[in-house]
Amino acid sequence: MAVMKYQKMCALLLAGALTTGMAMPAFAAETKTEQTKETQAAAQPMTLEEIQQLVLKNNRLKTTLELNAQKVTAGMSAIEDGPRDLKDAQDDAAHARQEASKQAGLGKAGAAQIKQGAAGLGTTASGIASQVGGAIGAQQGGAAGAQQGSQVGAAIGEQLGSSLGDALGGLADISTGLLSGTVQTANAMEDIVDSVADRQRETLEDQQTELKNTEMDLNKTKEDWDNEALAVTQLLVNKTVQVEKGVDLLTKKQALLERVCQIEEKKQALGLSTQTDLSGKRLEVAEGAKQLQDAKDGLVLLKRQLNDLMGKELDAALNITPPELAGKIEKAPAYSEDLLKAATEKNYKLKTLRRDQQQAKEKANDTSKYDGQIKASRLDMELADVAMKDQEAAIANDLKKKLDNINAAAAEYQNKKDAYAKAKTEWQQQQVSAKLGLVSAVEQQGLQLQFEQKEMELATAAYAYDMAWAEYRMLMDGTTLEIYDTYKEKIG
Repeated sequence: MAVMKYQKMCALLLAGALTTGMAMPAFAAETKTEQTKETQAAAQPMTLEEIQQLVLKNNRLKTTLELNAQKVTAGMSAIEDGPRDLKDAQDDAAHARQEASKQAGLGKAGAAQIKQGAAGLGTTASGIASQVGGAIGAQQGGAAGAQQGSQVGAAIGEQLGSSLGDALGGLADISTGLLSGTVQTANAMEDIVDSVADRQRETLEDQQTELKNTEMDLNKTKEDWDNEALAVTQLLVNKTVQVEKGVDLLTKKQALLERVCQIEEKKQALGLSTQTDLSGKRLEVAEGAKQLQDAKDGLVLLKRQLNDLMGKELDAALNITPPELAGKIEKAPAYSEDLLKAATEKNYKLKTLRRDQQQAKEKANDTSKYDGQIKASRLDMELADVAMKDQEAAIANDLKKKLDNINAAAAEYQNKKDAYAKAKTEWQQQQVSAKLGLVSAVEQQGLQLQFEQKEMELATAAYAYDMAWAEYRMLMDGTTLEIYDTYKEKIG
C-alpha cells in the first residue's frame, strides 16, 4: 500500500512538467554557465518602473537612432548647398554671356572706326606721296617734273593707302567675327549650364524629399521606441521573473528526484525493485540536471540583456522585484468600425503610403517631365494605392487579433486564478495531514512543488494578460511594434 502511494505521488510529480520560462533568448551574445562573483553578489532589488527608467535613459538603441537622425540632418544641409551652387553657376554663365555681348558691341563700333580711319589714311597717304613726288620731280625737271612727280606720287600713295585700308578693314572684320563667335559660345554655354542645372536641381529636389521622409520616419521611430522600450522592458522583466521562479522550482524538483533515486537504490538493494526501475530514476535525475542547467543559462542571458538595455555591465548583479499581478480582469472592447477607424488614423505606415502616393501624383502632374517619367509616376500611384489597401486590411486583422488575445488571456488568467485558489485550499489541507503524519516527507515535498507550480502558472497568465493589453494600447496609439515584436519572437 505504501509503495503504491509512493509511486502515485512520484507519477504526479514528474508528470507536472514546468511549462514556462525555460527558453533561452536567441539574440543574446553568449551562454555563460557560471556567474561571476560580482553577479552572485547581493544587489538592491529593482522594480519594473526603475528598470524602465534606466532603459529609457541609457540604452544604445536610442542613441543609435539619434545619431542616424543627426546624419540625415547633415545630409539635408549638404543637399541644400547644391541648389545654391547651381544658381551661382547659372549666374556666372549669364554674366559671361552679357560680358561677351557687351564686348562684341564695343568691337563692332571699333571696327567701324578702324574702317573709317583706314579710308582717311588712304587719302592722307595719297596727299603725302603726291607732295613728295612733286618735290622730287621739281629737283630733277623743274615745273614739268614737279607736276609729273606729283601725279606719280599721288598714284603710289593712293595705292598704298588703299592696300593699308583694306588690310586694316580686313583685320577689323576678323575681330568682329571673333567677337560674334564669342557671343555665340557664351550663349551656348549659358544654355548648357541652364539645362544641366535644371536636371541636377530636379535630382537634388528628389534627394531632398527622400531625406525629409527619412527624417520623419526616424523621428517617428525615436518616438515609438520610448513607448516600445517600456513594453520591451516589461516583457523581459516578466520573462526573467518567470525563469527565476522556474529555476527555483527545478532546483527543488531536482533535489526531490535525487532523493527518490536514493530511495530506489535502497529498494533495489533490498530486492524490492529492479535494475530497470533504478536506471529509469537515474535517467530522470540526469535529464532534470540538464533542464535545470539550461534554465540557469537562460536566466543569465535574460539578465545580461536587461543590463545591456540599462547601460550597465552585462554581468552586473540584478535582482528584480516581481511585478504585482493585475487585480481586476477586464474583457477587450468589442470590434467595431469606429474602433478600426481610430486605429487606422494613427497608423504611421499607412500615413507613409499616403505620402508616397501624393508625391507620385505631383510628379505625374508635372508637364515638364518626360512621358516615361510621368507613366512611371502613375504606376507608383497605383502601387501605393494597392499597398494602402493591404495595410488597411492588415490593421483590421491585427486589431481583431489583439482583441482576441486580450479575451483569451483574460480567460486563461481567470482559469489560473481558480486553479490556484483550489490548489491553495488543497495545499492547506495537505499541511494538516502532514502534521498528523498521514503524508510522508517525500509526498509533502512533491505536493508543495505542485502548489508552487500552480502559483507560477498564475503569475505567467497574469503577465500574459498585461502584455496583451499593452500590445493593444500600442496599436491604438499608432506605435510601430517592429522592435517589440523582434524581442518577443526571440525570447519566446
